[in-house]
Amino acid sequence: MASWLIPCSPDIYDAESAFQEYGHVVWHQQCNMAPGDIAYIYVTSPVKAIRCKCRIQDVNIPFDVGEDEGYVLDEAICSKSYRRYMDLVLVECYDSNPLLSYQMLLMNGLNGPIRSQRRVVKNLDDYLSTITTQLRKNAHFYSPYHVDGGPSSLSR
Repeated sequence: MASWLIPCSPDIYDAESAFQEYGHVVWHQQCNMAPGDIAYIYVTSPVKAIRCKCRIQDVNIPFDVGEDEGYVLDEAICSKSYRRYMDLVLVECYDSNPLLSYQMLLMNGLNGPIRSQRRVVKNLDDYLSTITTQLRKNAHFYSPYHVDGGPSSLSR
């Protein structure tokens, strides 16, 4: 199982709200990801932090105008012309936390800006696994859906 960083511009797509409402989204796929892999959604400036952890449910699927269309904030930039898509299922989201900030990611193995989807290197993967486990234990996360897609009692 691999882990991936996926950038998301808050000016183009409101991923957090789409995940909160539907529990999953169809996202364009640029890399050779596999079902069961983990995808961390990194929200770009001004947030500059990981805000969601997802499980990749399905890969290499055709695009179908999804239920999350209302969360696309800039149609001109959010193109539907990619060749491959994947289904991301929300595992959990995180409130603003300095431990998941761009600076902390750089200090723990990230090599440069997150401009496109990329595989997470081992030392950064270990850091993210440790931090997200700690945040979960200390209830510094929220999840409107269980991993199976059903509503959770931990909703925000």
